[in-house]
Amino acid sequence: MRFLVTGALGQLGRVACEAVAARGWQAIATDVPEVPVDDFDALAAVFGREQPTHVLHCGAITNVDGCEADPDTANRVNGTGTAHVARLAEQHGAALVYVSTDFVFDGKGTRPYRPEDPPGPISAYGVSKLLGERAVLERGCAAFYVTRTAWVFGPGGKNFPRAILDRARSGQPLRVVDDQIGCPSMTRDLAEAMLDLITSGAPGGIYHMANEGSCSWHRFACQILQAAAIDVPVGTMSSAELGRPAPRPAYSVLDCSKLTAVRGKPLPHYEDALRRYLQEELS
Repeated sequence: MRFLVTGALGQLGRVACEAVAARGWQAIATDVPEVPVDDFDALAAVFGREQPTHVLHCGAITNVDGCEADPDTANRVNGTGTAHVARLAEQHGAALVYVSTDFVFDGKGTRPYRPEDPPGPISAYGVSKLLGERAVLERGCAAFYVTRTAWVFGPGGKNFPRAILDRARSGQPLRVVDDQIGCPSMTRDLAEAMLDLITSGAPGGIYHMANEGSCSWHRFACQILQAAAIDVPVGTMSSAELGRPAPRPAYSVLDCSKLTAVRGKPLPHYEDALRRYLQEELS
């Protein structure tokens, strides 16, 4: 099997390529500037040359505040770019996983969001990713999957655990928001779940994909420092106090039971994922 991976230099795309290779399949890594997903001709040339059987579409603009400042670019890359990928995957008969986000929800829920719950993004980033979802689903292909995940972290690159560790080691005071609740999700576990789903023969559609368990950002920060044996106090603050340009969902816990049924097992708990991440990062 031949897997075309977009966003292969990113946090998730990189480990997705590793996971593909570990299963004995071929990973075809693509990323900007060589193959920007909003460049249809460049994408078409890669599809024509490589003839992928499967596509893992991890490429996206994920800078939430950057998207708020430039929604047109966000829509072009995350929306139109995804439409290009879906069109070409259909033309070449390739199965497709598109990585979406909990930001498609407004965060006003009080129970874990199910795949069939109506979206209502409150940020430009969420709007752009929802455009991508619709571009995939409107193709109506049996092996096209939209996977929504959340609070992604993993080895290499910028992520929340690394930022917390760096700040704690620098001696700077730590204050973290405690009014956002979600599901921390590790890239290595997400990559395995993506591969299980795209090769499962399960019906296409929307699947939620996150590590088990949920917490606030503040609790997650405390757990990171405790697991790393760093004794630094962590104060609390509200999202309003933080004052980021883009609004975030206050509650975006995902119900992943549909994916669990397909795989026959859930993703590991996020606390287990955090331990494995720190073992890799701190070794």
